[in-house]
Amino acid sequence: MNRPLEELEQRLGVMFSDRELLTRAITHPSYSLEHGGDDYERLEFLGDAVLAWVVSTHLFEAFPDLAEGSLTRMKVALTSGRTLAEVAREMDLGPWIRFGRGAMRESTRDSVLENVFEALTGAVYLESGADAARAFVLRWLDGRVDPESLLATVADAKSRLQEHTQGLGLGLPVYEIVDRTGPAHEPLFTASVRVGTEVLGSGEGSSKQVAQQAAAVAALRELGAL
Repeated sequence: MNRPLEELEQRLGVMFSDRELLTRAITHPSYSLEHGGDDYERLEFLGDAVLAWVVSTHLFEAFPDLAEGSLTRMKVALTSGRTLAEVAREMDLGPWIRFGRGAMRESTRDSVLENVFEALTGAVYLESGADAARAFVLRWLDGRVDPESLLATVADAKSRLQEHTQGLGLGLPVYEIVDRTGPAHEPLFTASVRVGTEVLGSGEGSSKQVAQQAAAVAALRELGAL
């Protein structure tokens, strides 16, 4: 049974005048499929962009002596699906998420917890603006901003691909989700990655992040870097 929204607002540190917005941020697609209404996916899309902006600007301002490559690796580590899922667990978001009857077991999945954190970030931004969204994100992530530990983290495939293409003077990889199949509670995403106009690889996964990582691995292989 879901907890009262008032408790979630206290947890977030944001009071919502638009309760529908908050409800949407914690609604899994499986619930919408069974009961109608909107789910968290559009808010997740917005929240992902807000999160990237907050982390990027915070790192840029906090570490003026670090090079672009180091800042990028720190950003990747801080916004990875694993990190966001860990944060969502610290927030104990699971009991608030609304699932369809067949998807309750997914309340502990990293991809779902990551999506809800991003959706809540988007909801806070729409409800209270950029400053509130920044405060919300940094409240939960700032304690993890330790350059030594973040830079010691093994670079994932996406960051390795970015470093490799930049080293070759090819520019930044661009990812695109090109397909989504399967039921709402068990989706399969297909991602592609290109540099310039050339598609270097594609991959599949149970979340957008996993699919992008798989595409990055394929691209590294194509470039002979793996």
